[in-house]
Amino acid sequence: MSQTIIKYTGTALPVQNVAVDLFSSVTAFPPGNSFHLLGQQWFTYSLLFDGATGSITGTVIGQFSDNGGSTWNTFYTSATFNDDVVNDDEVYVGHYKDVRFRFTVTNATEDTNAFSANLALQSEKSRSKVASTDVLV
Repeated sequence: MSQTIIKYTGTALPVQNVAVDLFSSVTAFPPGNSFHLLGQQWFTYSLLFDGATGSITGTVIGQFSDNGGSTWNTFYTSATFNDDVVNDDEVYVGHYKDVRFRFTVTNATEDTNAFSANLALQSEKSRSKVASTDVLV
């Protein structure tokens, strides 16, 4: 499987200081501790969020677990994103037993009125960012 599209299943719009799960391998592939066996090396995301006047910021964090999701350790924190702009990244996850990614509104003077998440797992890094001859260190 070279790419798996992930459907964002959250129903409520994100609010300030409340993390929403974008993806968790424990819930997607229960009972946990087996994500690393699937051959998926990269988590990619593209987020767009908005408020009525455009004054919201947010971040994405990535966490790993070695015990089926009982405890989580942060290994990735995105830059602070602004609303009204597509925010995206690719994160290497191939060596973790379980991973989860969460989005948090970090500063808002208003409520979020729109949120769109495009998520995927991939077995190879995007060709648009790296050539087949590149060495990844």
